[in-house]
Amino acid sequence: MTDAPLLDLMLARRSAPVLTEPGPTRAELARILAAAGTVPDHGSLRPFRFVVVEGEGRAAFGDALAETAAERRPGMPAAGLEKIRAKAFRSPTLIAVIASPRNDKIERWEQHATAACAGYAVVLAAHALGVGANWKSVPFTRGAALSRVLGLSAEEEMFGWIHLGRASDETAPAPRAPLALADFASVLDGSGARRAFDEG
Repeated sequence: MTDAPLLDLMLARRSAPVLTEPGPTRAELARILAAAGTVPDHGSLRPFRFVVVEGEGRAAFGDALAETAAERRPGMPAAGLEKIRAKAFRSPTLIAVIASPRNDKIERWEQHATAACAGYAVVLAAHALGVGANWKSVPFTRGAALSRVLGLSAEEEMFGWIHLGRASDETAPAPRAPLALADFASVLDGSGARRAFDEG
């Protein structure tokens, strides 16, 4: 623990492998989704949107996942399609994360980066409220069925979905190993040379 509670919260976040009822309340969902408004966003475009999936909506989402898999991978066995459909039922609530570019003046990759940050903000906000979260995806992000149920325009793309529910202490993953900063960060000096980041 440090003297920075927010940093402690971020460092402690882990994806919850098992999520059960109840899902987040409407008030919790509102706070979780509102966190997306804080992410870095060139041009303040907010190039993302979300679709909340719960209750019977999970069946529609699961069907769309399976139909899209069948569309993209003809010949997939029925058992494989059912396994993909079942992904929609691994938590009481899901939030589909959708990149929704707003204009062509800001680079598309920047808008996609903002949408990805929005998804992370949702995950982090859930963690802050004590709601378990787990971001999942599939190899395919577009298809006729997914476009239909999520209302995807030609410019939009699903960046996966976030499972939300109550995490069990018994299934909590072990703490993540600290990042070896020298392996991932370097320092550029005035001569143009780079050296490994030194924590000291």
